[in-house]
Amino acid sequence: MGILKQMVQMGTGYVLNDRIVFMERQILSLGLIEKELYQLYTNLSEKVEDLAAKSLFAYIATDSLKHSTVLVTIIEESGGSRVKEHDCDENIRYNITLITSLSKDVSKRPLINREELIPLIDSLIGFESLLYDEYSKAFNLETIRFIKDEQTKPTESDLNIFSLIVNDEDLHKRILSSIVRLCDKKLDFQNNAPIVKYQNPDSWYVPPR
Repeated sequence: MGILKQMVQMGTGYVLNDRIVFMERQILSLGLIEKELYQLYTNLSEKVEDLAAKSLFAYIATDSLKHSTVLVTIIEESGGSRVKEHDCDENIRYNITLITSLSKDVSKRPLINREELIPLIDSLIGFESLLYDEYSKAFNLETIRFIKDEQTKPTESDLNIFSLIVNDEDLHKRILSSIVRLCDKKLDFQNNAPIVKYQNPDSWYVPPR
């Protein structure tokens, strides 16, 4: 448990063993979400029509795989986790199931057009926000510093693997928002009444909780 013990030495009000179990559960939860998101983003990158969106989804997929690998490594280097997926918080398990279901739906479609993509991105932004919050909660990161002032850069002493991952999650949300704007522009060009595209959102959108 060497790595995890070092990570909880900062003091949080928990008994040490309880804190280690909490950290194990959070790392496992985050790793499972990242793994499923990697598959979802990979499927999306293969199914979308727009080349720019395809490339951006592939970029986020690579980050999600990287994060999952890092989290698995931490667990393995700490002697393996004593917690299993069924020990994860109910909300985490709900979101993992939702991501898996969306990924299967995407994989079954021949192509995903811009109209179908927009409501799905709402769910993706929700998943990224969930990750952002869970990383911050688990590792006591001062996430406000990443968004308060874009001109302020963290010093070398501020940097650790988790602050870097949180930065990635914030970037993912901005990338997803840019894909929505890209789709909007192209749909606006094709449709004189673009508001119609929002009147019947695709049925697969279920807001993460």
